[in-house]
Amino acid sequence: MDNLAKRNIADVLPHRPPFVFVDKIVHAEGKVVTTSKIFAKDEEYFKGHFPGNPIVPGVLLIESMAQTAGIAALNVISDGKMLEKEAAIFYLSRVTNVKFKMPVFPDEEVMATAKVIMSFGNLVKVFVKSKVAGKIVAKGEMILSRAIR
Repeated sequence: MDNLAKRNIADVLPHRPPFVFVDKIVHAEGKVVTTSKIFAKDEEYFKGHFPGNPIVPGVLLIESMAQTAGIAALNVISDGKMLEKEAAIFYLSRVTNVKFKMPVFPDEEVMATAKVIMSFGNLVKVFVKSKVAGKIVAKGEMILSRAIR
């Protein structure tokens, strides 16, 4: 099996800077994928969110978890093998029951884990959670739809 964890992010995700919110794939096996991301303190959005007390915007945590979920969905449908770019694109269709437990601060490493719960047709349901220093900072469920062209 060609392990996704050994691949460059640009070979796995269709996203490109400045909208890549996964630095590396830490682990990819079966239905579970773990990634890491460090939201660098010099990112432009920290100037306004919030001045003097910057925290990672929740929407960016959700996007990081969604990108991780996309990698997990890809790993399941491809059995870890490389697919054509068009076959590997998933869109975020639903975000459910996301809860933010703690703020994330600049330069903290966020470990996102996505576990595919089920797939049906072109849809994949995924449980996602993000941790900083072993503590859950956000968790919830997402449904992704596979792009069909």
